[in-house]
Amino acid sequence: MIGVDKIREIRKLGLVQFLPIREIVRRLNVSRNTVRKVLRSDITKSTYRRRPAREPITGSIREVVDQWIEEDEKLARRKRRTAWRIYELLQGQYGYSGSYESIAKLVRQSQERRIKEREVFIPLSYAPGEAFQFDWTDVQVLIGGKVTNLYLAVVTLCHSRHFYARAYESQKQELMLDAHRRAFEYFGGVCRRGIYDNLKTAVKKLLKGHHRNLQDKFVRFSSYYLYEPQFCNPARGNEKGRVESRIGYIKRNFFIPITETDSTEELNGRLLSFALATSRNKEHPNISGKTCYQVYEEERKSFVNLPAYGFECCRINAAAVSTYSTVFFEYNFYSVPSEYVGKTVFVRGYADELVVACDGTEIARHRRSYGRKEQILNPIHYLSVLLRKPGALRDGLPFKNWQLPEVFNIYRKMLNDKYEEADRYFIRTLLLLKEWPVKEVVMALNKAIDLGVLGDSYLVAILRHDSQPEMPGTPVEISRELARYQAKQAPIEQYDGLLTSKSK
Repeated sequence: MIGVDKIREIRKLGLVQFLPIREIVRRLNVSRNTVRKVLRSDITKSTYRRRPAREPITGSIREVVDQWIEEDEKLARRKRRTAWRIYELLQGQYGYSGSYESIAKLVRQSQERRIKEREVFIPLSYAPGEAFQFDWTDVQVLIGGKVTNLYLAVVTLCHSRHFYARAYESQKQELMLDAHRRAFEYFGGVCRRGIYDNLKTAVKKLLKGHHRNLQDKFVRFSSYYLYEPQFCNPARGNEKGRVESRIGYIKRNFFIPITETDSTEELNGRLLSFALATSRNKEHPNISGKTCYQVYEEERKSFVNLPAYGFECCRINAAAVSTYSTVFFEYNFYSVPSEYVGKTVFVRGYADELVVACDGTEIARHRRSYGRKEQILNPIHYLSVLLRKPGALRDGLPFKNWQLPEVFNIYRKMLNDKYEEADRYFIRTLLLLKEWPVKEVVMALNKAIDLGVLGDSYLVAILRHDSQPEMPGTPVEISRELARYQAKQAPIEQYDGLLTSKSK
């Protein structure tokens, strides 16, 4: 709307001074339509006509909408009909010709009524060692300056409120079980019951009532630790309010503002310290004069004892080793020693690492990655191939970012200055890393540089002497050590005798 003064200015400029509409718009900063409307009429003030209020929905349509809203209250929020969906259904099924705003108003009134009629809860009580509650939540942290999404597993003891929390990069079944195993070891025992949502990693299918068809590995895990799993009703997370409340506390007091860390391992160490500090300093909500940790120390006497060995929380897959000497596991490629190309191996994916075995023997171990299409390659697995393809030392992907101690570069430069095929000699030096620790090879290289000797045979002699010295403090004599590993040459006279016998 525009005021009376503005209308007067428009009429004066247009009807008295006969200025064009464009000039009036420029001077008064109003729209063209407004100027035309004022000049073409005799209005001297602006008016506003209010639209008539819509009649509320009554009769059978209201009964249908109320019934739908009542049915939706029993479902999870994501499964409920929206106001727009109700409006479309009414048009298609009941020929409703009213407006969408009326339907939206009815839905809002229903929501306000539900807020006023809040659900009444009954206080719960748990005996010492009776139950724990478990749940996941998602959090954001800064790892190396980059925002990263992680998943927080939280286990809370229902009696003492002591808790355990650990961050993971996924919610896969082996990670959920790993969080349980670590929590049980942290608590020093197991409660007799575990209370859960209907997690897909634990529940295959919801059956009638409280019955569930459970995942096989989850059944084995709960049987191994001798506790009974119990599941909430669908969309009733409040039935495990202990852990829900603890998750909210952790988010507010640990992850706000956003936590900065160098790695997930460091974050989990800080979470462990936070859990201990919270339980030791926070008074128990139901037992006056005692902290949560003091109540926990009494509760642990009621726990079921832990088994002698922890449950193996891993995912096992069989895989064929490709021609690139890698195995495929969970969207990524991991290297194995080149001599296993073409063979079938077993891959165990744990929470933090991946282990590859063949015929019951471990052949490779890597840090597990949760990315996609990544290649996690160990350069040592490809050293045997380098003897046949020495050119790959420069361009091979496994060796691109291989960080070796500086003494290797010094030794390689000495080889380049003395031998034409220095790369082959250097590759033979690298092959020593397959049998000897890096620390020992570095010590041998330093000794060889000090003595001015080059070649893998000298390094082998030094390594064997250091591993089995004759006398402490005895200096290395390279020529004597090499003689121990060389075959004796037969006298030349024997060859003369052979030649004489053949000529006869």
